[in-house]
Amino acid sequence: MKKLIIIFIAFISLVGLNACSDDSSPIFVAQPSTEGISFTSSFAAKYLLSNATKENIADRIIWSAADFGVSTNISYELLAAIDVDADPYKIIGTTSETNYGITVDQLLSFAKDLGLDDDPTTTNTDGTPNNTGVVYLKVKASMGSTGTNEVMSEVQPINIEWIETVANDGGCPSLYAVGAGLDNIGWNFVPAGEMVCDGDVLQLKASFINENFRFFQESGDWASDLKYSYYEGEGYTIDANLEDAQDDANFKFIGTPGIYTLTIDNVNKTIVLTPSNSLWTVGGAVPGGWSFDAANTVEFIESTPDVWSASIALANEKFRFFTAFDDWNSGLNYSYYADQNFTIDAAFEDEGEGDGNFVFVGTPGTYTLTVNAVDKTITLE
Repeated sequence: MKKLIIIFIAFISLVGLNACSDDSSPIFVAQPSTEGISFTSSFAAKYLLSNATKENIADRIIWSAADFGVSTNISYELLAAIDVDADPYKIIGTTSETNYGITVDQLLSFAKDLGLDDDPTTTNTDGTPNNTGVVYLKVKASMGSTGTNEVMSEVQPINIEWIETVANDGGCPSLYAVGAGLDNIGWNFVPAGEMVCDGDVLQLKASFINENFRFFQESGDWASDLKYSYYEGEGYTIDANLEDAQDDANFKFIGTPGIYTLTIDNVNKTIVLTPSNSLWTVGGAVPGGWSFDAANTVEFIESTPDVWSASIALANEKFRFFTAFDDWNSGLNYSYYADQNFTIDAAFEDEGEGDGNFVFVGTPGTYTLTVNAVDKTITLE
């Protein structure tokens, strides 16, 4: 019995020693890495802003992950200010991710704080446009609900420019059309996609297929787009061959593929598509003679925007082009194209006196005749 009591006391002592050992074990406290966090975005040289694009994301700001020794319960705040030494910076957004999409509208609020605007008649005191400025960004990482562990990035300045509503000679700025729905343009900023304004009306002739496209205020600036919803919200009547692509940005062409002229009328608030028109030849030099003959009058199809071509038999006589079948008032003679500075094949001459028709003086035969209003040439092959 005495031996049994001794064993029990030894067991109790061992348990007590273990308990003391547990109480003295080290407690883990998370600490931020001395390396901090840093921006990893490729920042644009300049961020273009406008009220029309305020719903767009100007850029997705990306940074490295904070290292507190744990990977959970970490939050980030993207901060901004118009003064690098501001205290505190304004909170743009909070996230548990290492990126945040800053919107044009958010940057516009800082543009207003800087005293910027889109009015070309207002300037800085030195006479320079008051539409550019700098916004300073930084990101803060915190761990836990109390935020006692924090780490801050370095400050990143970004340049902003509020696009001035400068009217060009035609009355409004150009737009740039881009997208797969414009078969001859695609998702590229190219000269063929520029829509030059003439009296608050912009036009584009393009080869339309059943795909998406959209408009941009600045060539090369993907953040300057004008969405389908923008025009819809502004009360524009939009052609039935166009619909909302339901992707938060694009127009979708749903009509019969072909060449169309797209017209944006900013006065009457309409967007209209007009199908391409053919050219027809009538005269003694061409099949069908001096009459509009459905069976024999040669039709020149617009195969690409502003380029018409057809195979035609030519005799040494006169002829002219017409833009509408059976409409004598739609004629385009040699004199018309000469006045438009077209380079015309040497096999054609100007009738001179009279109606100013084309006269074919080459070897009679069948040719491919092309009227190219892009390069301003009329050629025979």
